[in-house]
Amino acid sequence: MGDQRSPSKWWALGALLPLVPFALIGRLAPTHLLSRLYFSGDPCRWEVAAHGGFEAFVDSGLECEAFIRSDASAALFDPSGLDDVRGALVLDLAFAATFAVVGFLLLRAGHRHWAPRRRRGDRWLWRHMPKIAVAAGLLDLVETSGQLVWLDRRPPELVTWLIASIAWWKWAMYALALVGFFGLVLGPVTARGIRPVMNKLLGLVDRVFDDGVPIDATPPDRVTRPEPEERLGITASGGGIRSAAVMAGLFKGLARDGTLQRATWLHAVSGGGFTSGGWRASSVARDEVDLFSDRPPPDPRGSTSHPWMTSLRTRRRYLDNGTWSIVGGVIGVVVRTIIVLGSVVAAAVLVGWAVGWLTGSAAIHPGFSNRLDPTEFADLYTWRLVLPGLVPVAIAVGVFVWSRTSPDQRLRKQADGFSIALGSLGVLLLVLLVAIPIGIWVGRPLLDSGLDASTDTPGSGAESSARWVGLFSSAGLAAAVWRMLQAEVTRRWSRLGGVFLVVGLLALAGKVADDRANGEGFFSVWWVPVVAVAWLVFADVFPSHRLTLNGIYRKRLAETFLLGRGDTPPLDTIPYSQEPVWPYYAGADGPELVLCGTAQSTRLELGGLPALGFAFRPSGVSLYGNDHGFPTSRYPTGSSWQGFPRRWTVSRSMALAGAAFSSAMGRQSYGSTNALLAAVNLRLGMWVPNPRRHDWFDSDTPDRNGVPYPPPRVHLGYFVKELFNRYDARDDAFVYVTDGGHRDNLGVVEQLREHPDRMIILDASGDQRGGFGTMRQAIALADVELDVQIDLDWEPLLWPEHDVPQDCITTGTARFRDGSGHETAIVYAKAQVCDTTPASLRQFGATDPRFPDYSTGDQFLTEEQWDRLVEFGGHMADRIRTFIS
Repeated sequence: MGDQRSPSKWWALGALLPLVPFALIGRLAPTHLLSRLYFSGDPCRWEVAAHGGFEAFVDSGLECEAFIRSDASAALFDPSGLDDVRGALVLDLAFAATFAVVGFLLLRAGHRHWAPRRRRGDRWLWRHMPKIAVAAGLLDLVETSGQLVWLDRRPPELVTWLIASIAWWKWAMYALALVGFFGLVLGPVTARGIRPVMNKLLGLVDRVFDDGVPIDATPPDRVTRPEPEERLGITASGGGIRSAAVMAGLFKGLARDGTLQRATWLHAVSGGGFTSGGWRASSVARDEVDLFSDRPPPDPRGSTSHPWMTSLRTRRRYLDNGTWSIVGGVIGVVVRTIIVLGSVVAAAVLVGWAVGWLTGSAAIHPGFSNRLDPTEFADLYTWRLVLPGLVPVAIAVGVFVWSRTSPDQRLRKQADGFSIALGSLGVLLLVLLVAIPIGIWVGRPLLDSGLDASTDTPGSGAESSARWVGLFSSAGLAAAVWRMLQAEVTRRWSRLGGVFLVVGLLALAGKVADDRANGEGFFSVWWVPVVAVAWLVFADVFPSHRLTLNGIYRKRLAETFLLGRGDTPPLDTIPYSQEPVWPYYAGADGPELVLCGTAQSTRLELGGLPALGFAFRPSGVSLYGNDHGFPTSRYPTGSSWQGFPRRWTVSRSMALAGAAFSSAMGRQSYGSTNALLAAVNLRLGMWVPNPRRHDWFDSDTPDRNGVPYPPPRVHLGYFVKELFNRYDARDDAFVYVTDGGHRDNLGVVEQLREHPDRMIILDASGDQRGGFGTMRQAIALADVELDVQIDLDWEPLLWPEHDVPQDCITTGTARFRDGSGHETAIVYAKAQVCDTTPASLRQFGATDPRFPDYSTGDQFLTEEQWDRLVEFGGHMADRIRTFIS
């Protein structure tokens, strides 16, 4: 035993107690008897007992051939066999009573002492698991008692229906209690032994992928920078490789007079983060801050650019970089997609096989068939199948209506929770017992509707003609409805991807269920569920962050921007094993780098978006501006099996802050299509430890027995969250992080949290010409989240008719309305052609109308396009200096 407050984990062996009577039942009564008796709603069983003899039963003309052929019918006619059944039911009573007592004590102890803290909160399901175990045992007692009472005689139909209903409620409660046992008892108790073993085994994978122990994160001794007279912040917008090129020119221009170096912060998003992160990581690796300076050429024909800038230009097609170039990237994408999409398919196959097996089992429709000799349609909606689901739904509705007779809000809240739980159970049983069997029964004849059932040839006669008339009439009606909805569907088609996914999976699951229910076809064999389960286990054990495309993306970005070795371009990439972790950058010369991402959320957050701000910086990782959040020196790392990286580096954060497409995209999400993106693995985002839940990852925090909790891991359940758009950035152990542009593509809101004295906002986002939508979104978000009013002088930036704007730079002010009276001077630079743009760039824009607004989706800029964008950034930097000098 442990201390007096908490039972020993060995007490969990008490779960074996209910297995004793259960094992005796199996020993004394064959399973083919129990399969009938557990689901006592089978009408044939009662008819056998009522007729009192095999011949009389056969002469009754009932459709019970499958039952007649079974040993169960013989046992009910043989007095000795009937005694065996009665003895088995008595032991079943012992099992039910033991389960109710032991299950309650075990689950209560698990919830209070053994379960991780994330399951010991107020979440309804885990909190009520002990009561669910009691409910399962009590329902089993009632159902088994009814079977004993009516074992050798025919009960009234109502009794038959009620016993059948109780049997289904009982099994539903047992299933939930089993989930509770794994989640509160078995899982937590065994995790302390299993997880260290899995960590060591998967550590071999880490070494194969060069993902070993991080290098020393202790930064070198650096001179503390004096407090600046003016706290200057710079933000670098997203916009893919287009923005990266513009930022390269901007940084080079701002570094010329030291503006970049004296800045306090550099907040960057997506493409702006590519250049910012690459510059910071490469400068630290080379111990050389100014990678943008011109150098004397080695010969008169050489470039005056720094080797880093020159290398960046040659590697600008970043998707072509890395192992095996773009072919290697495509292979990596295909392999990962096969594993992920295969998991979705395996789950659909497993569900289809299970419901098909259940539909054709003794519990629902023994001898089910929708082939040439189909099951009668009337058998699909008998009271013994409808009542188990109808009663909970009726009670749920009654409780809901009753609660509305009282103004007590607390009573209503409790009643609503009860009604939702009970109603959900009823709906689930109606779907499982009635809707799915009808769907399977109808599915095959619907597909074969053009064939005559008796001859397997094209149908003929009045019935076939009527079928074709009905078919064409339905098609005409559908065409008319489609015509009315066409405009709306066309407008929303990009949000309907999840609908297509569901239709495809339902078709697959339906085919599997049909094969299994009829006992014939490719999917009817026993090894189908075995393969499906094996695939799901493999996908769960495989490192989850390696299944996304983020790793491929990170490698390509690192090969392009993290260039730290050598002096002759192209420079060599900093190997991942030698890339410093985030704390190493603390106190480095130049501004503090902050890479801004987006933590996805299901509900609308304070800013009116389904997203929260997420930021990486040398001092900490923060969610929604909780100061500097979790110190990066202690930010959770783990083995591959845990599902998140063993080190947090700038390149990893660059890939997350630039994860432009994923299964959730904040303000740019595509409705149900997000689920399709997850299923086909088009996702650059990644689950990372929640900075607000760092105590869940702290191995130094023990449970009540003094044993440290094992940290959580990114299991397959988090992928299910992506499919169903379930993100809780406040309470989940992990948050799903994607491109910062899915919330604030300029990083303005995150930088305003620092209360800078002056901000330089560098905007190379892909706005519609003259729209300035990205900046307007940032202004609205700052107003709502921070109570900061931003005023800009828009006049110089506006596009007059048949002309270009006056300038690409304007100024403004951010006023904090928090009572501090603080004001931030703003210089806003927008990448747009204007009156001040050099003639050479305007001429290039005349030959290339897209300049400088190349699509973010265009990741393959030509040399000339890259050079012109860098030159354009330099021009913007020259204009900025005239406003801050």
